[in-house]
Amino acid sequence: MKISKERKLLVLADFITVNLSTFFLFFLKFKSGIFQSTLEHSYTELFLIMPIIYLFWLVMFHMRDMYRSFYFRSAIEIFLHCVSSLTIGVVIVYLITIELNNPETYFRFPLIIYYLVMVAFVAIGRLSFKLILNRYLRKGIGLRNALIIGYNKSARKIVREYLKGSLLGLKIIGFIDDDPDNPEYQGIKTIGNFDNFDKLITKRKIREIIISIESKDPLLINKIILKSKDRNVFYKVVPSLNDIISGNVRTFELFNFTLLELFPDILSPFQRFIKRSIDLMASFILLMISFPIIIISAIIIKIDSPGNIIYHQKRVGKDFEEFTVFKFRSMRQDAESKTGAVWATKDDPRVTKFGDFMRKTRIDELPQLLNVLIGNMSFVGPRPERKVFVDEFIKNIPFYYKRLHIKPGLTGWAQVKHKYDETVEDVKEKLKYDLFYIENLSLKLDLIIILHTVRTVVNFRGH
Repeated sequence: MKISKERKLLVLADFITVNLSTFFLFFLKFKSGIFQSTLEHSYTELFLIMPIIYLFWLVMFHMRDMYRSFYFRSAIEIFLHCVSSLTIGVVIVYLITIELNNPETYFRFPLIIYYLVMVAFVAIGRLSFKLILNRYLRKGIGLRNALIIGYNKSARKIVREYLKGSLLGLKIIGFIDDDPDNPEYQGIKTIGNFDNFDKLITKRKIREIIISIESKDPLLINKIILKSKDRNVFYKVVPSLNDIISGNVRTFELFNFTLLELFPDILSPFQRFIKRSIDLMASFILLMISFPIIIISAIIIKIDSPGNIIYHQKRVGKDFEEFTVFKFRSMRQDAESKTGAVWATKDDPRVTKFGDFMRKTRIDELPQLLNVLIGNMSFVGPRPERKVFVDEFIKNIPFYYKRLHIKPGLTGWAQVKHKYDETVEDVKEKLKYDLFYIENLSLKLDLIIILHTVRTVVNFRGH
């Protein structure tokens, strides 16, 4: 069962249960005779308003991440998530419909009944879906093929739990280890090594990679991520105390067996919606405000040195996807014709006279507002880098890959707290700030970073 089909079925289940709840409340309040009402409402009015009510709940459920896959989620977690989302939704309905000058609207018994009916119907619908999904999984339908990276005590424990039925939803294909002489363990064989396992991902249609490396070598994990990053797989690791406190993981208890998911969604759908809305509004407003500066800068660039006004270059964004970034050209047109891809340095001779001014004031980055508007970038996030550098950093810098699981930013915590990258040591130092930002991501921190950026621009401290 594919996730997309699962999500469609969940939406269908919610459509049925939400509309049943609305119909039940309408009948109870206006047609049953239990409640006295001076208003007459027809079923035609009900059918006209039902789509609006359902749309409200659809948006609410999406914002609350209720359409996240039911794979590896317990029935209790699903039920509690459902109850909390419905509670928030009903409170919003209450606040929208309350009339402050009418005390009779302060307490509404029918709304309480509606809430209880919604909890019963929607929760039962989702729990029924979960039971049906589990039934199919136990029959071997809809399983996700998985590889275990490593052959050790923890890896063998994973196999034992899998055979007991604790890892419902997975089908373990084999071990990946550099020792080809590992004995078969309870029917599971070593089928590849660290150098060729990426080919097996495509060949065996692998969806889950369980990392069980006792050394916890971050560079080895870097290698695993780098080789499989384009294969649309999910990563899970055998937990240790260090994993739990280091952040950027989500705990999954698969039928009493705990694994940690690497790279969970850091923001909820609602938070992503708010952040994206701010990006859209801020980038559009700033483009309008800075339009005269953009025009004047374009003219000066053309006069200052021969070449294109806009400099565009491929950068690596969220989830390793490349995109084209736009900047005002601040260097000579042939800046890398002889050297290839190299970093800018302090007092770089390739920088033009006006380019030096633009870098100090961040004017050269104004065209990147288009990237924010399009959605390649966010207003705040890690600095996007070129693929040639990213591949090298992932191989040699532990945990560098973590910064590629959120959108890059026009500005960021690392950019305002540390100088421009000139050496690999600068990259390592800035990575600490990027990881801090990722693990403490919030709208409040974004605002702090934006204020720091404004101060940098006003004080001509850009580079």
